[in-house]
Amino acid sequence: MSLRGTPDWVSYLVRAGLHAPSADNSQPWQFVWDGRTLELFMHDERGKRGLGADHPANLMALGAVIENLSQAARALGMPAETLQMGDASGSGCMARAVWEHPQSPPGALPAGVQQRHTNRGPFETTALDRRLLAELAVMRQGPLRVAVVSEAQARERWSGLVREASELRFQNEEIHRWLGDSLRFTPEEVARGDGLDVASLLLPPGGESLLRLSLDWRRMVLLNRFGGCKLFALLEAAMLKKCAALVTVIGPASGTGVEVAAGRLLQRVWIALNEMGIAVHPYFVLPDQLHRLRTGRVAPEFVHKVRRIEAAVGELLGSRDETVFMLLRVGVPRVAAPVRSRRLPLERSFSVLVSP
Repeated sequence: MSLRGTPDWVSYLVRAGLHAPSADNSQPWQFVWDGRTLELFMHDERGKRGLGADHPANLMALGAVIENLSQAARALGMPAETLQMGDASGSGCMARAVWEHPQSPPGALPAGVQQRHTNRGPFETTALDRRLLAELAVMRQGPLRVAVVSEAQARERWSGLVREASELRFQNEEIHRWLGDSLRFTPEEVARGDGLDVASLLLPPGGESLLRLSLDWRRMVLLNRFGGCKLFALLEAAMLKKCAALVTVIGPASGTGVEVAAGRLLQRVWIALNEMGIAVHPYFVLPDQLHRLRTGRVAPEFVHKVRRIEAAVGELLGSRDETVFMLLRVGVPRVAAPVRSRRLPLERSFSVLVSP
């Protein structure tokens, strides 16, 4: 299904929304146009039957879509009441837009929305501009806030917690299989437009072969007997020490809509950084382990380790009532234009309801 035949403003909003980030490029969203109203839902398969409708990664992805819609709506000159968030009817609608008297949209999407991207390559360690730091420090979305970690000692502590969380991830079959299912190695796999193009990981020589080797869970179990999980986690966390700063999205550990709000704030931060030429590499492994602890999804033998991580995060945040929703490694990139994973064909994320 193409956007042909839909109003220009609908096309503009949908194209903006589809530029949002998502966990392993899972794209857990669906737009529906009924001839009058544009609505945003979580996709049944990619969201609800993927990580799950209540998983923070999916809810933050939908929040990022909503932030893109909001920025596109402002560029269109849409009145504030035309874009509504949430749905008290319980239909699952995350956002809807109705515009009775639309104007002609601008040709291009907002530059920040269109150019935002992930960069997993090496960064310079040069300190960030103070004006940018001040801009980030005042960003808010409801109860969510941003904290920039520039000091080497604090970054070392965050890196250590990510390493501990990552060790546990490589010992979790469910997470391991999710990662394996999301990776795309061949040109044919990449062309499907779902999942992560392995080229976007910017792996060192031999890295792709090692990654392929570890994807079989039985083989990973064997590697873990010889410290495989510790090695992979060490390599992942080491990159957090080689950057200009870490940027965290922080907020209440529970509450209505906090994950969606976190996604909106995350997207605004990401866009602001990219617009200043600062690269962004998201790390979700630590927030994911904390979420699993809160929802009882940590294996009994690992609960004490995650509780220790949770306590350390609370100490770093200065609050046991808050948690971290996302950790970003940021800095001036050495690889300015990294490979970007493809996106799904439009008909997989947009549908038109035709009245009988």
